[in-house]
Amino acid sequence: MGAEASVTGYEVELGCPIEGSSLGAALADSDRKIAFVSGLHVSETPIPYFTALGSDLDAIDDVLDSHECVEQFELVESGGSKRLYRCEWTTETDGLISVIRRSDGIIRRMEGTSDGWVISVFFPTNTHASEFHNACLDRDIDITIRRVERSRLDERRLRNDGLSDKQLTALELAYSRGYFETPKESSLTEIASEIDITEQAMSQRLRRALNTLVRSSIDDIGGDSSRREK
Repeated sequence: MGAEASVTGYEVELGCPIEGSSLGAALADSDRKIAFVSGLHVSETPIPYFTALGSDLDAIDDVLDSHECVEQFELVESGGSKRLYRCEWTTETDGLISVIRRSDGIIRRMEGTSDGWVISVFFPTNTHASEFHNACLDRDIDITIRRVERSRLDERRLRNDGLSDKQLTALELAYSRGYFETPKESSLTEIASEIDITEQAMSQRLRRALNTLVRSSIDDIGGDSSRREK
């Protein structure tokens, strides 16, 4: 058990400006900070959860209300200068998030302030990371590569998430196989067969993983964490 974990992929940290991003207007010239929950909703479309911290958080609602890419949103929890949102987005076909997905990237961290976005992405191989970078250049997507390093299995955990190994594997596999795309690129049955479990077991792992991720964010802003999925 004490053996060193093997190299499993590459971690790429990106920087990109807030201008032109969906929530950029809510961050400009303010002390606000937005951090996306590194998880995925088990439905036909991805529903990101994100926390917002700082003053005048009603500005977040104003941006979400008026932005053309926002289909609907919900304030899940609020506590002083902190809030947790759930939001349904329409992603751009050639936008940064779509390019990350097509390159089999997994977003581990995404935080934004008035200084810009910082995004940490895991790629399974260096080839995937290179394909992502080339795709950004081809589409004139404004990014700065801040850091690239090999990622070890024991370093790939989401921070403070409490996910089990099985739940983390299920999330990563479903994401990389395009299960959360519209239309789905893989079925739940196909993904479950890759790790030799039933469709029902795979669905339960994904839902429990999401519950853990969202509960963690609610706990961070002082919400009630007494409701636990059994």
